[in-house]
Amino acid sequence: MNKRPAACPRCESAGPEVLCHSPVKDAWTVFHCATCFFTWRSSEPDFITDPAKYPAHFKISPADMAHFSIMPAIPERKRR
Repeated sequence: MNKRPAACPRCESAGPEVLCHSPVKDAWTVFHCATCFFTWRSSEPDFITDPAKYPAHFKISPADMAHFSIMPAIPERKRR
């Protein structure tokens, strides 16, 4: 089975959750970070799965999450 990572690659928050497993035993697991909403598959290359190798220009700080707008914004209802 794919081992659960200790931290999210993008925001480095502890304790990512298992979102789902592959239908083929031990092929991959999808993990989800409840802090920054990043999801990744265990079979991705290490520059995606390893926080130390994740590209710095894509990292975010958990402290900044409070300043982000709701995604996606809900558009105004169109009138006919």
